[in-house]
Amino acid sequence: MSRWLSVVLLVAACSDEVDKTAMCQLTTTRSAVTVENRRVIGQGAAYVADLALAARDDELAHSIAARRQVAWQAVSRVLAPVPLGDPRLATSFGGVQPTIPAWHTWYAQDDFTRTFKHLYRDLGPVGRKARAPIDGAAGLAWNAVALDELVDWPEQRYLDYLATVDTAGEVDGLGGATRVGYSPGTLEHLLESYAQEYACRLAPDPDPVAPDATRPGKQVTEHDTVAIDQCELRVLGPFIAAPGAQVTVTTHGDGDADVYVRRGAAPDALTYDCKSAGGDSDETCVVDGGDEIYVGLFGAKPSAVELDITYLTSDVADPACLDGAMPRDAVLVKADWRRVIDGELLPTFDTSAARMTNRLAGTALWNQDGGADPKSDAIYTVTLASGAQYRLPALHVMTKELDHWLWITLWWSPQPDVDFGADRPPALASPGPWRNYKMCVVSDYVEQDPDARGGQAGSLGDALAAVHGGVGAPSWCSNPYVELGEGNAATNCIGCHQHGGTNTTAESILTTQPHHGTTRVRNNFFTDYVWAIKGGGGDDLSSYIQAEVDYWDAND
Repeated sequence: MSRWLSVVLLVAACSDEVDKTAMCQLTTTRSAVTVENRRVIGQGAAYVADLALAARDDELAHSIAARRQVAWQAVSRVLAPVPLGDPRLATSFGGVQPTIPAWHTWYAQDDFTRTFKHLYRDLGPVGRKARAPIDGAAGLAWNAVALDELVDWPEQRYLDYLATVDTAGEVDGLGGATRVGYSPGTLEHLLESYAQEYACRLAPDPDPVAPDATRPGKQVTEHDTVAIDQCELRVLGPFIAAPGAQVTVTTHGDGDADVYVRRGAAPDALTYDCKSAGGDSDETCVVDGGDEIYVGLFGAKPSAVELDITYLTSDVADPACLDGAMPRDAVLVKADWRRVIDGELLPTFDTSAARMTNRLAGTALWNQDGGADPKSDAIYTVTLASGAQYRLPALHVMTKELDHWLWITLWWSPQPDVDFGADRPPALASPGPWRNYKMCVVSDYVEQDPDARGGQAGSLGDALAAVHGGVGAPSWCSNPYVELGEGNAATNCIGCHQHGGTNTTAESILTTQPHHGTTRVRNNFFTDYVWAIKGGGGDDLSSYIQAEVDYWDAND
């Protein structure tokens, strides 16, 4: 789908069910991190962010190789084995304390609600009335031992429960099979932003484009290829340009296509801020930024045009729904779990260059290519207290090491050492389930690396070239297990999450937003890209805040 707002014919001027939920909301089986399991796990493992990455933002946007290198490093930190918190568990494992991946020690919705209720209750009537600050770190420390306060969990009952955890699968099952996981830095900030989240829930959504955007962005050039008929006006946009900067639109090609540019609304034959009407398709128009910019191309003759729109981006610095932007050690993971059922195969997907070229040339649909029955030594598998087993075929990872986050996704493959898994670092290549996952990553909406192969040889370079749309085209990163429906194989994670906090539906993002929803159309990210706070996707954490606050407002 092209980035077109509308197509109209100016005859007078010429005489002669799509499912996006997996990408944005990841509807999956859910099993909570129970209060007893949190007692075994202890506090979530801190994510040690690479604080140097923010200064490399522009480099990462221009280098696929650099992006993949830092993404694998982030994956290594997310997957690092962490000893469980209760040392008594070692008794069942020959005196060796078992470990689980760092992300699986992290927090879920249940941890948030349990901790917020505790902290808000302890404010007392005066503090609650004033919406006084709470201490997220102290709350999570309490949450790790909250079981000790429950009269129906005497120590012997807990020790008996601990003794039942005696296999590797049951150890991993302590982390549950929850859909969304929050690093300690993430959950602390969400807890401490409760007053803003409460107010945000009651207020209408802020405008997607704010004229007072203050955080400077980067110079970008978006590129598109357009074929228009005679007497046709094709309108593109919006492009979100910074105040005080200029937007330059240039075209080259065959025929005779004229450029119309307008600030704030789509242009027509009579209404525009800039019109370039030469006798061919080599045109230029320049307008001031600070608003939504719409570009129209009018076909005085049938024309095939290469179009570049160059402008400076900027953002609203502080998300309205949070007490400041997320900290650099904030990470969210979104997991896709599949229950292990005898005789039921896990779907598999071919991500080779030839197959990806075929997918993207068609409906951009992740059609299944086969099936497999991987065992627990080949795919991350958990055993829950009920005895049910779940596999993890896919894991989204978003880290706040960049202002607009670093977007990584992992998927399981029966052929893990080719194409998107060929550059897996040695630390993740040792025997065990994680060596069987492939990876892609983006850090921006627009691809800016002119090397389609990303400096890579062999099958990885071939696959990267197959999904590279050219400099100025939308970036690409898509997961076959979680991004379902027509168009979703051509998506990029960041484009969907820009609408976090809104009630924008999954279907409308995919079908009405430019390029299957991959293109930036706002500068106001009022939940800092997080769906879980409010709106059409995620855990809707602000609903739990509202319920607690309203209860105490009525009873204090």
